[in-house]
Amino acid sequence: MKAYHDKEWGRPMHNDVALFGLFILETFQAGLSWSIILEKREHLSRAFLAFDPSRMKDLSDHDVESMLENPQIIRNRRKIQAAIQNANAFTRIMESGKSFADVVWSFRPKAHTPPATSREIPDETEESRRMSQDFKRMGFAFAGPVTCYSFMQGAGLVNDHVARCPIGMEINWAGMREQ
Repeated sequence: MKAYHDKEWGRPMHNDVALFGLFILETFQAGLSWSIILEKREHLSRAFLAFDPSRMKDLSDHDVESMLENPQIIRNRRKIQAAIQNANAFTRIMESGKSFADVVWSFRPKAHTPPATSREIPDETEESRRMSQDFKRMGFAFAGPVTCYSFMQGAGLVNDHVARCPIGMEINWAGMREQ
C-alpha cells in the first residue's frame, strides 16, 4: 500500500488506456479493500488483456465463464460483465473522435484543497456525481459517485494526500511547474 501511495495514487494520468485500466480496477474495488485489488491487479490485467478496451470489448460469454473459474481474480459475474460493457463504452467515446482522458479530465474540480486529515476526505463530490451520471449515460457500468470519486483520486484529478504529506506536496509542486 505504501508503494502505491508513494508512486501511483494521485499522480495525474492522461493516457487513455492507463486511465481505463484504473477505472476497471476501481469498479472491481466496489465493496472490497484496495489492498485486495492491488494483490490481484496483475492477474486482473492478464485476464482483461492488459485492460486494452479494443480487445476487451470482444470478450465472449465463454471468456466470462472461464474468468469465473479463475481463483486469481475477483470472480464476480456482474463486475466481469461490467468491465466488458465499459470497454464498449470506451470504444464509443474514442470512435466519436474524443479522448477518454479529455472526457475524464473534464470533471476535474476548478478548485480543490487537500484535506488536513483523512477524516476530511469525502466519499463523493458534486463532480463525482456528475461524472457518474454522464458515465452511466455513455453506457458505463459500476460507475457510481463513490467509485468515480475514488477514480478521480487515483487518477490525480484531485489531490487528497493529507496536508503535509510529502507525496501530496510533490504532486502539487509538479503541477505548479506544469502550468
